[in-house]
Amino acid sequence: MPNKESIKDNRINEHKVLVLFASETDKDVYNEITKILDKNNINFSLRIASAHKTPELVQQILQEEDFDVVITGAGLAAALPGVIAAEITKPVIGVPCKGSYEGLDALLSIIQMPPGIPVLAVGINNHSSAANNAIRMLTQYEFVNIIGNSDSKPVKRAIDMMQQFDNKFKISESLDKDAVNIKFIELGETIKHEDALVIYCAVSEDDKAEAALNLLKMTEHGLWVGLNRGDNAAVAALEIINLDNRHDEVFSYYRESLKKKIVETDNSVKANSSKKKGNKDKKENNSKNLKTNKAKKTDKKLFFK
Repeated sequence: MPNKESIKDNRINEHKVLVLFASETDKDVYNEITKILDKNNINFSLRIASAHKTPELVQQILQEEDFDVVITGAGLAAALPGVIAAEITKPVIGVPCKGSYEGLDALLSIIQMPPGIPVLAVGINNHSSAANNAIRMLTQYEFVNIIGNSDSKPVKRAIDMMQQFDNKFKISESLDKDAVNIKFIELGETIKHEDALVIYCAVSEDDKAEAALNLLKMTEHGLWVGLNRGDNAAVAALEIINLDNRHDEVFSYYRESLKKKIVETDNSVKANSSKKKGNKDKKENNSKNLKTNKAKKTDKKLFFK
């Protein structure tokens, strides 16, 4: 549970949490989340919508609800948290709900997001971590505390993102309760519960499938981004700090730049595809013309006999 002394924003109850789950079958998880929020006098809305079955409703909810943090969960393919994160630049906490493979499929779907579109995953069915960390996010933080080797690539990605957004940060060896903490740890390392806002990023050069099993144990505590995704840890931290909308303009530019890369690539492959199709059609037309000319010549020979 959040330490009340560490909450600097006296307007915490003016903020709101959107709790959005994919199915009523997840009620054992989301009911516990709403109990914690209600106990702490946190404003919240509870909604149900599926990324697969009711994508239009998901869009509608995001447009009509006023919120500062989203807690969202699903099982199996668990696309809902990622779909929401793609639409907004507010913090998204993803709760993998237990189903097949002890919930590993849902955990991987939620935690392994592409660069720039983070979801902060908690452990399987971990309603307590989701709710309490959402409450921590409803206070205004000013800087990011990075714990890790500054020479490693994941840490460098996090630092680069801080600099792009011109946000205050420091590199240290210990947690700071007054900051949004990003802690880099080795995959498989044992962690303990911390009474602070901590985003964990596992680092490893081992990307074999078996290594993913470590996440089931490691994610029992805290918030998590994907393996080696220091950039996503930083973006998520910036989304938390953006409670007062200070980074709205930069986020808009950043998301547009991500979109632009995809659009430019699509235009390129589309042009090449059309060119190849045009060449193919031209060859087919030439072939047809040859056949037609041969047929005409044959007809003339038959006619003059």
